[in-house]
Amino acid sequence: MNSTALLNLVVLTLSNPAEAARRLLALRLGTDVLWLAFSLAVILNALVQSASSFVLPLISPDVQQLAEPLSRTLFVSVAAIMISVVTFLLVGRVLGGTGTFNDFMTLIVWLQILQIAGQAIILALVAALPFLFLPASLAMLGLSLYITLHFLNEAHRFKSLGKSFVVILISGLVAVPFVLWLIPAGSV
Repeated sequence: MNSTALLNLVVLTLSNPAEAARRLLALRLGTDVLWLAFSLAVILNALVQSASSFVLPLISPDVQQLAEPLSRTLFVSVAAIMISVVTFLLVGRVLGGTGTFNDFMTLIVWLQILQIAGQAIILALVAALPFLFLPASLAMLGLSLYITLHFLNEAHRFKSLGKSFVVILISGLVAVPFVLWLIPAGSV
């Protein structure tokens, strides 16, 4: 896939996530490609998280983040992506979905890479204009939810965004204990 095709896929994901999901799923990426993309997403996420520990105190001096060890950041990234893939897969299957592990790895890793790019853009933006942090973060959260709804719908072949929303809600409830376990004691 060349850079033009990649950029077109980014634009398609933002403008028509259902079609982007269909195209991504049609690629039928091999396991080796999926795990390589997964590793890339984990590493890029760790880099952006590390960068945020330098930028966020610039936004608000009250925000003094302790820098997490890189190994912990990598572990949390791996766990978060895998928890998302597995809970979306299993909860969707309970609700009649037919998605596969590779389907969800493809879509969630792609979404994760887009979110990392979005976080990097937000960090660069708020370094110059700190007051845009909250609106930009909320916009990215809303867009991520919108894309995730369509991705789940296509992967599970639901034909119902309502079912996809239920998958997100139940997956969130299932994942909360794991997420709380990943958060260092004293930072809650």
